[in-house]
Amino acid sequence: MAMNAWYCFRANGQRVLGWKRDALVAMLALIVFMSPAIADVQRRDQDEAAWKSLRAQHFGDRAIADGEPVVTLDAPYRAEDPAVVPITITDLRAGSDAPPIRKIWLVIDNNPVPMSAEFEFGPAARSATIAMRVRVNSYTYMRALAETDDGRLYMVKRYVKASGGCSAPIGRDLDAARENMGQMRLRRVRVDDTDTTRTQLMIRHPNITGLQMDQLTRLVEPAHFVDAITIRKGDALVLDSTMTFSLSANPSLQFNVAEDAPGDLSAHVHDNKDNEFEQTWPAATGTGDKTTDDGTTS
Repeated sequence: MAMNAWYCFRANGQRVLGWKRDALVAMLALIVFMSPAIADVQRRDQDEAAWKSLRAQHFGDRAIADGEPVVTLDAPYRAEDPAVVPITITDLRAGSDAPPIRKIWLVIDNNPVPMSAEFEFGPAARSATIAMRVRVNSYTYMRALAETDDGRLYMVKRYVKASGGCSAPIGRDLDAARENMGQMRLRRVRVDDTDTTRTQLMIRHPNITGLQMDQLTRLVEPAHFVDAITIRKGDALVLDSTMTFSLSANPSLQFNVAEDAPGDLSAHVHDNKDNEFEQTWPAATGTGDKTTDDGTTS
């Protein structure tokens, strides 16, 4: 009988759920298990739809090729701290005969301002490799777009699971942060276990997003962040950059300086309240191949 598929009967005529009950439980468990994965796929599809709009706004109808042979983007799949997410964009063409990378854009699709940073590299840059710490506001694709000397565009992307980075609380001692604002430090850092190094510029600045609450006053602080950094070696440009509050508090950039570029290394920093900070370091600082154990200049 048709009911046999769903029920088995006791001798007293009462019906109880039979083997289909186990199948139903298994099905429900599968649905519960699959729901986060389905939601993740849907979220990524929405992100790609958002990117189409961003692409049209910033790059028009320019062709964008797969960037895997040109540039890499290293970012954690699941960030430990959404307000301090370390990323590295690596120039794979450095030292080759291929047209060099001259400009890189960092796009964080779901941040309040997705076009997060733009870097233009000059003749005193050894490569277009750049590393920094950023804020991630919600699960998102992160994209690095590279423009080469021949005008071609390339893109790579990574998916990052993090949320709340742009509204994370401001540090408790905001007055001290403002008092030290604009102080800079330059050092060399080891990239890995080899002697390969990059130059790192560290800037003291609260980099307030305008979405954060002061933990003492409980008031939302107006946006105050570094929006431009220019680095030169002598008169030659290393990099010229613009950015938003997507960069973490106390912004830090790692970059490569051409070792044969003459002159002192200088940094000019500007913020959205029109404050300007400048500093110059002797020619050898941050460019040689010798480092101390902690990566500071020896």
